[in-house]
Amino acid sequence: MNPTHKDTVYIDIDDEITSIIDKISLANAKIVAVVLPKRATMLQSSVNMKLLKKAASAAHKQIVLITSETSLLPLAGLAGLHVAKTLQSKPEIPDEAELESESSNRGYIDASDEEAENFDNKLHGEQPIGKLAGLPDESAEESKKVMPQLTPLPIPRATPEDAAIEIDNSEEEPAEDDKTKDADNKPIDKKLKVPNFEKFRLRLVIGFVLLIVIAVCFILFSSILNKADITVYTKTSSLNSTLTATLDSTATSVNLGTSTIPAQIQQTQKTTTQQVTTTGQENTGSSATGSVTMTAEENCGNPNIPLTPSSVSAGTGIITNNLTYITQGKTTFSGGSYNSKDGCYDFSATKPTQITALNPGSKYNTSGSTSFTVNGRSDVTANGSASGGTDNIVQVVSQTDISNAEQKLSSIDTSSIKSALNTSLQQAGLTPIPGSFTAGQPAITTSANVGDQATTVTVTEATTYSMFGVKENYLQTIVENSINQQINTSQQSIINNGLASTSFTVNNQAATSAQITFPITATVGPKFDLQSLKKQIAGKKAGDVRTIIESTSGVTKVTVHYSPFWVSSTPKNVNKINIVIKKSL
Repeated sequence: MNPTHKDTVYIDIDDEITSIIDKISLANAKIVAVVLPKRATMLQSSVNMKLLKKAASAAHKQIVLITSETSLLPLAGLAGLHVAKTLQSKPEIPDEAELESESSNRGYIDASDEEAENFDNKLHGEQPIGKLAGLPDESAEESKKVMPQLTPLPIPRATPEDAAIEIDNSEEEPAEDDKTKDADNKPIDKKLKVPNFEKFRLRLVIGFVLLIVIAVCFILFSSILNKADITVYTKTSSLNSTLTATLDSTATSVNLGTSTIPAQIQQTQKTTTQQVTTTGQENTGSSATGSVTMTAEENCGNPNIPLTPSSVSAGTGIITNNLTYITQGKTTFSGGSYNSKDGCYDFSATKPTQITALNPGSKYNTSGSTSFTVNGRSDVTANGSASGGTDNIVQVVSQTDISNAEQKLSSIDTSSIKSALNTSLQQAGLTPIPGSFTAGQPAITTSANVGDQATTVTVTEATTYSMFGVKENYLQTIVENSINQQINTSQQSIINNGLASTSFTVNNQAATSAQITFPITATVGPKFDLQSLKKQIAGKKAGDVRTIIESTSGVTKVTVHYSPFWVSSTPKNVNKINIVIKKSL
């Protein structure tokens, strides 16, 4: 905005006050010259003049009305607006008293005057002749005492940012002669609320669209979502039997002769772990070492044959006090002297034999000359000692520890696994046979072997669980074949085959097959061709539906329910008709 220049706005005779305000608001300069057309009726109202003044002040603009019409000057003076006759004239706020005096002093109409050239017969047709001639009269005198006649306020065009225009006419009116003031000159203290016709029109359109949507939804719901549930109560009888069938995962079709049904095996592997504290102990200390001297007795009772005894090989165990030592070298014997006390020849080892305790531990330490027996050689004795054995007891894995962990794993609850298999079969569209649930041979691994040094051992068991499942229509084929053999199929039909309430018992089970038995309580009644019946009642009213179905022998009652609630007839689409046959109560 450049405050040192002015903008010029030209007003059309058809412009309303809101259009004039918009043009002034869009001006770039601070000073705006508003060029008015001749007989600018939109501003022949003090309210409109004040609106113009208020809008200019709000936009921080100074406006100048460019007009030569004297009828607008008093109104501009009242509103405090500057007026100039031309764009080059000096603007000023008209003085109301002078303008009225000037107007009253004119006693005639000057034909050469610019106003005479623009004289409007229609506009001045209702004025007194004397006033048109410029003669004073009572009405002219009264016009000096009262405020100018106000014209109706044009309704401003509402904008989204301004839902209503508030006009505050509480400003003090220009002072007039105190003797001529009356109640009509009091400031107007009212607010004019202008309706927002744009919002009203928008709401009207939205309401119309919603009405159409509701109508379309009603049609769709009536033609697409409608359905009929029909329950037929009949005289029925029960038929009990127990069936036996073989489930075979290798079969491809139902064999009615052998009652063999194709089945599927659902499997899942479950890995469980169990950790236990080891209870085995091992002495990892030093083993005692030492030496012994061996003596052999031979040829007892036969002194004339002094034969040398055989040698004792390395690795032979010698024992004392239930403690075993291992010889570290070969022992040979020599010499031989006759012992008259026992009648045997005594042979001595050629040298001492080194020994090592079988296990570490201080208990293998011996002192002095200790007697030893030699494994497998009753004819040989040994004497000696061992020392240097120490104790260092550590925990090791024992077979008992692993067995305990396996026992705990076998007692784990498998109900969740069974339930998961049951659900998996149902999701596959199969009827589960819970009694066929089995666990395969578990694969067991351990975190440590027997004898390994460890404070705990973890046993992991991977087990494969399985369960048979069968298609319901295969079971129905077996069941209905059995029932039809027991009834007159020309007059009776199966109302309920009883499969929904039966339970299965598994008698024998192998890797790919299982034999099951299951009791059946079937319900039989009058024979119905449901597809043909649906075609008969399609499009009929509820009363007609009941009449058609109740005409069948054995039918005692028929109930008809339509949905949604406003549907009053049976759908013409037979797929939307559901017929349930029930036993009469």
